[in-house]
Order: sequence, then C-alpha cells, then structure tokens
Amino acid sequence: MLDRMLLRDLWSLRSQAITVAMLIGTGVTVLVGSVGTYTSLLATQAGYYGASRFADVWAELERAPRSVLARLSEIPGIGVIETRVVKDVRVDWPRSDLSVAGRIVSLPDGGQPVLNRITLQRGRWIDAQRNEVLVSAGFADTWSVEPGDPIRIILNGRLQTFTVAGVAYSPEYVYATRPGNPLPDDRTFAVLWASENAVAPAFDMQGAFNAVAATLAPGAPEREVLAAADAVLDRYGGRGAYGRRDQPSHRFLSDELAEQRTLAITVPAIFFGIAAFLLNVVLGRLVEAQREQIAALKSLGFPSLPIAAHYLKFVLALCGLGCAGGVAMGLWYGHGMLNSYRPFFRFPELAYELPVFVPLLAIGLSVVAAATGALGALRRVLALRPAEAMRPAAPPAFSHILLGRRWRPAVKMALRGLAGRPVRSLLSVLGLAMAVPMIVMGLFWWDALRFMVAVQFDGIDRADAVVSFTDPVAGRAAREIAAIPGVLAVEGQRVAPVRLRAGTAEYRLGLTGLAAGAQLRVPREQDLRPVPVTSVGLTLTRGLAERLGVSVGSQVTVEALDGKRPVAVVPVAALADEILGYNAYIEISALSRLMREDDHITQAAVRVDPNEAYSVWRSLTQRPRVAAVAVKSVWLQVFDEKIAGLVIVSALVLTLFGIIIAAAVVYNSARVALQERAWELASLRVLGFTRGEASGILLAELGVQMLLALPVGLVLAKQMVKGLLALRDNESFQIPAVISDQTYAIAALAVVAAGLGSAFLVRRRVDQLDLVAVLKTRE
Repeated sequence: MLDRMLLRDLWSLRSQAITVAMLIGTGVTVLVGSVGTYTSLLATQAGYYGASRFADVWAELERAPRSVLARLSEIPGIGVIETRVVKDVRVDWPRSDLSVAGRIVSLPDGGQPVLNRITLQRGRWIDAQRNEVLVSAGFADTWSVEPGDPIRIILNGRLQTFTVAGVAYSPEYVYATRPGNPLPDDRTFAVLWASENAVAPAFDMQGAFNAVAATLAPGAPEREVLAAADAVLDRYGGRGAYGRRDQPSHRFLSDELAEQRTLAITVPAIFFGIAAFLLNVVLGRLVEAQREQIAALKSLGFPSLPIAAHYLKFVLALCGLGCAGGVAMGLWYGHGMLNSYRPFFRFPELAYELPVFVPLLAIGLSVVAAATGALGALRRVLALRPAEAMRPAAPPAFSHILLGRRWRPAVKMALRGLAGRPVRSLLSVLGLAMAVPMIVMGLFWWDALRFMVAVQFDGIDRADAVVSFTDPVAGRAAREIAAIPGVLAVEGQRVAPVRLRAGTAEYRLGLTGLAAGAQLRVPREQDLRPVPVTSVGLTLTRGLAERLGVSVGSQVTVEALDGKRPVAVVPVAALADEILGYNAYIEISALSRLMREDDHITQAAVRVDPNEAYSVWRSLTQRPRVAAVAVKSVWLQVFDEKIAGLVIVSALVLTLFGIIIAAAVVYNSARVALQERAWELASLRVLGFTRGEASGILLAELGVQMLLALPVGLVLAKQMVKGLLALRDNESFQIPAVISDQTYAIAALAVVAAGLGSAFLVRRRVDQLDLVAVLKTRE
C-alpha cells in the first residue's frame, strides 16, 4: 500500500521532484566531472613522472668541471644524479614576425638521460655525430615542424643550422614558458635537445656542466640536501638548488591540481546543500499535507518506522533520478574539462579515466545530503500523535500589521499570509535567495578576467614590450633602444635571481629593480593606486608576503643567486596586488648596490608608436645581445587563449547550471506554495473570486518573497565568491573577487525571469483547479 502511495506522491509532485532531482544531478555532474578531471591529471602526472624518472632536485650554476660530480654524489640523501649543459638561446625562425626564444638542453652522447627522460612523439632519436635536435611538441605542433626540417639556432652568438630529428615531450616542460613570460606561448618559445657534442663546445663547456638534476633517497630531508648541494656548488657560481615544489612546470601543474581539487569540493557541496534545503521544504510540506493520512495509519496500528521509511524512499527515488543523469553528464563535463587542459599541459598521453569510486562517492554524498534534508520531516513523522494529527492543523495566528488602504486586497492577503507563517516564509525567501549566487558564481569569472587584464596589462605592465638581454648590460643599452625610430619611451630594469627568507619560509624569484618614478612598470594596490618602489625596502606582492609570513616593516633576508652572491637583510616597505605570479621590487640603484655591481640592466620596457611597431620588433630581434622580445599584444592573446580559455570552460558550465538551479528553486517554491494554498484558493473561487483574483493572491505572495530574496541573494553571492576564492592556493595567478553591476543585474533578471515563468505556470494550474476535488481534500 505504501509503495503505491509512493508512486502516487511522485507523480502528483513530479514538478517538484524533477527540480530537486535536477539540483542533485548538477551536484553529481560537477563532482564526477571535477574529481574525474583531477584524478585523471593526477594519475597522468604520477605515471609520466615515474616512467620518465622525473628528478626531485635541480641546481644551476656558471660552470663546474665534471670532477665535481663525485662530490655531489657523496651528499647524504642524494640518489641518482646527472649533469648537463642548459642554455637559453635564440631561434632564427623566419616564419615568425617576433623573436623566438629557445632553451637548449644537452643529452648524453650514448642516448637517453638517466633522469627526466625524453618521450618521442614522432621522428627518431638524434645522431650524436650530427647537428640534430629534438624539438618540443608544443612548438612543433604550432608551426607544423616535422622531422627532417632545418632549424637555425644562435648558440653563444654564432648561428648554427640543425636538423630536426624528432618531436618530443619532457617532464620538465609539461608547462613550458619562455624567460620573462609566465604564460606558455608555443609560438615564441621552443625547448631543444641536442647531443652534448653539439652543445658543450659552443659554450666552452667541454668536460664541464652548468646544470644538475638528481633524485632523493627515500626519507632524505630535502632542505638538508639542498643546503649541502649549495655548499658544493657555491664556488662554481651556483644559483641555489631547489626541489620539485619550485620547479616552474611542476609548480604550475600543482597549482592547477590544487585549484581543481578545491572546485571539486566546494561547488558540489553548495549544490548538495541547496538540494538538501529544498528536500527539507518539499518533504516537510508533504508530511504536513498528509498528516491526517499518517495519523489514520498510526491509529490502525501501523508502526511509525515503515511510514518514515516510505518518505525516505521518496527521497531516495529523487536521488536515484538525479544520480543517473548526473553521472552521465559528469562524464561529458569531465571530458570537456580535460580537453581544455591540453594546450596547457604537454603530456604524451592525457586520457580521461574515471575511477569507480568517483560515481560511488557522488551517489553516496547525494544520498547523505538528501537524507540530511529529510531528517526534519522524518522526525515529525515519528513524533506525530494520531489523536492530534487527525484534526486539521490549527490556522496560523495572524497579528495586526500596518497595511495602507490603497494596497490591493490580494497584496494585503499575501502579506498577512507571509506574516502568519514567519518561519516558512523565511525559508522560502532563503531558498529563492540561493538562486542568485548560483548564477553569479558562473558569471563573475568574466568580470574577474576583464579586471585581471585591465590591472595587469593596462595598469601594471604599461609597456608595449619587454626586451630581454642575453647578459646584464650597461644602462646605455636602454638609450640605444630609445634611438630606434618608432620608440616612444624606454625604461631599463634589472632582474636578479634571489632567494627570499623569513624565518623558516623561503621563496625563489627574480627581484626586479625599477627606476624611481617608473611609468612602464607600476606596482599597484587592488584599488589601482600606485605603490611606490623605494630604495630603503622591498615592495612585495601580497601573495608573496603571505607565503613568507611577513608584513610591512618585517625583515626579509635576500640571498643573491648569481654574481658575487651577497646576502642582505632588507625591510618590507610596501605591499602590492598583482595578478600573475609572485613578485618583489626595489629601486634599481639600490638593487645594484645590493648585488655589489655597477648599474646594469637585464631588460628594458618599451613603448612604441603603433604604426611602427612591426619595424621596431624586427630591429630589436636583429640585435645580437637581445635574447627575446615579449610583446604585450601577444601576451594578451596568449592570456585569452590559455588562462581565459581554461577558466571560461568552467564558467560556462557553472553559469548554465546556475540558471537551471535558479529556475528549479523558483519554480519549486511556487509549486509548493500552490500545493499548500490550493484549498484556500478553491474556497475563494467558490466565494466568487475570479481566477485572476484568486491566483493574484498566490502570485503576490511569490512576488513579495522574490523582492525580499533578491537583495539577500546579492549579498550571499558576494560572500560565496569571496569564500570560493579564499580557498584557492595558486601562485601562478590570482583571481580577484570582482563582480560587476552587470553580473548582478543579469543574475537578478534571470531569477525574475524564472519567477515570471513560474508565475505563468502556476496561474495555469490555478485556472485548472477542480474546485470540488480540492475542497474535498480537507475532509
């Protein structure tokens, strides 16, 4: 009997059941898709790192004889160790209008390296007796480079022609960026691998090396191993050993994995929370509507537990419906998310693999959420006394409220209805309010991206290009660039590799020296006010300050990693807010004094006449001491293609789900209200009210609830966005909690549109009320 009643309830409440199932389904979809993407990336990373024997420790230096390898091997905790030659070079690539930077890595003449092994995508291995190279897959795919093609490389100022033997992947360059550019651009950066016979003589490195890669023995303390390696390499111009955490490619991949994990936890939790809330409302009101039937069953000797189990089955049926669709949609969503990572992360294979536990976890969590939402109703079923419940529920106690005489009767009745049931009205308002942040959480990404571009590329990086030199040069190099026709302004900058220490925290980065009053690179606060760069202290980005655990006035130890390698203690003078990465600034002359060097620059920020930009870029790329020219318009294009493209995939899905949820929440609230008020509306119709007057009371109540819910929803949206971003731990780029008025307006209008659509459907239902049947339900 109860099972037949269950089917009848599901059919009679099919609209509300579908909306709740959709909410559960969206939570399952995001959970399956996000966790599946996360586990696929994690499994791919682990498998690739293991197969290629990815190193644990790296070190760069000026030059050391091969005999030093024996001393490094003796360091306690060092496992396998390998030396090589790594140099930044220029690629003479006629197909590109801009300079192409490269990094050439030596390979053992006997074949594969022991660590960081190379995987061929196509072609063959290099012949050590010929000038042959392997080219990174990203660059090769972008420019359609095939084995057998020639490629010209400037090695230490000498142009040499190599033949492409193959196209390859490396675990060190899963995320490959050119010097001075935090974003991967396969059009202007290539990783090249050549035999040591070809690389070492070009840089006077025969019998020597300038880079080390090593693994750690099991249980070895990384910090002590790094310190010991620094002690050995210091006299050879060592630039500071570092572990996996600071390896650029691994760092960005780890950041993205952490972000994916955060989204996989928080967003489904929000969806399941709303679903539990709606289930609590729907099931609670269903129990209230059927209280007399429950009482009759109990009075006939029916135990309470089977009755409670009947309502639990109702909840589980909705879970089953939502989970079935959610798992299928989650597979589609996961494949789409993983495909959006392919331009970012260059793995030999990147396949979506969904572990069995993921859909089981999603189903289990949805059941827990649904059961949690049903607890209140189930308690009422168990506590219901037959004698009391067989009487009709007492009408709400109405108190006097101030209502003007000019108010329409329908509005007055709606307001009295809301005031007479304050708890129920509050829950309805909160349910409607939750629809707003669901849409905002999808749309705000566009606002954040626009703000990021405006701040980083218009407010902070105001130059049209940044010219990097092969080595530190005298300040007059900036004046030489200023003399090129079409150049409007030039500012020399010095970037020195340093390690910042504060207590036990440390961070490696390039400390940037800027001229006093510089206009082409301007650190700013979040409200875009300029932050002065002084000679008496460091200006740190806020994320870096938090990472080091310092604030304005704190002391930071600055360890230079090249040149004379001085160490100085410098105070923090100011904090700035930036989008891309962690940065530190100081006045350029103060940096020269700190480095104990003459006034040198390593790069120059340039502003040019747009009509002569092309000729300026060509002129700069032809200069022998220019290593690379990073053009802002290309940065913007890369940002749109890479960062924006990656974020927008998730934003589109979240926006779509947000709109679905908003419609579901609003419609569910309207249908539940209709179900509760059907007897009263039918009574009014019998008393002579027209269909419009009767439905107007219900619609006015819904309208008042929406008016109250919208401002609450807008406040909730801001707080939920802040909370979501606060959970991010991403060093590569920071997303600000910026929400435009347009986004708020779209979210509010979407909820209003859902309300109007629901009002139309509810009005139709009111018009179709069977007055005799409805009035009999109170008997």
